[in-house]
Amino acid sequence: MFSLLQYDFIIHALFIGLSLALSAALISPFLVLNQQAMIADGLAHVSFAGLVIGLLFANQPLIIAIPFVILASLLIKYLATSDKMNSDAAIGLVASVSFAIGLIVIKKSSGFHLSAESMLVGNIFTATRLDLILSLITSGLILIFILRFYRPLFLMTYDDEYAKFAKIKGKTLGYLLSLLSAVFIVIGVRTIGTLLISAFIVFPSILASQWTKSFRMTVILGVIISLVVVITGIFVAHPLEIPVGSTIVVLYAVLLLFMLAIKRLFHIKAS
Repeated sequence: MFSLLQYDFIIHALFIGLSLALSAALISPFLVLNQQAMIADGLAHVSFAGLVIGLLFANQPLIIAIPFVILASLLIKYLATSDKMNSDAAIGLVASVSFAIGLIVIKKSSGFHLSAESMLVGNIFTATRLDLILSLITSGLILIFILRFYRPLFLMTYDDEYAKFAKIKGKTLGYLLSLLSAVFIVIGVRTIGTLLISAFIVFPSILASQWTKSFRMTVILGVIISLVVVITGIFVAHPLEIPVGSTIVVLYAVLLLFMLAIKRLFHIKAS
């Protein structure tokens, strides 16, 4: 296993994977436990369109894709909080239209040389230096954001009415969380894939909550689990020549089934 560390692309994949794992695990509880997990899947579909358009008009598609997805995430947040429609409808509307646009652009453009499949599954081993830099910056920004606003975010997650009573700027923090989630999703789609990146956000909280009822411990345990699973996935996927994203998601699923079996067998309850 350690012999793989002599290759630069493995080192890059590890850094990007760890950055994505940290970012996903940190924002996971604030989305999943607040019934907003589907926003990750919605933004992944938006990212597909953003990256397709970016590949056509720029050497670095992220330059176009990131602002495109940020605007879409803000639109979803606006529609969901303005009493115009519920959150699921807003996500489904924006995501489906964006994905449809991406597919049309691929079909009609003669200058597009990547298959739709490569966009859907991603490849962390072909990530560029820009992907690496942006993933590190994003994880740093998310870490700072969570540490700085942990308590108000916690209150917004568990008791939105009390958060309003405490005069917490919930709308502003919600938009900032959506913005950071959008950047994370774009980078994740490039390396993990449109169909799989949302699992990175869903699994950490689900797995951690099997063992603890403490919100703080859910965040910490989720980060640990996420880092371990991503590292394992990278080292398992490369020798077997299978997609890294798919490997990581399968490992998450196997771990969840194992945890549920252990809890059922020994009658263990979250503490």
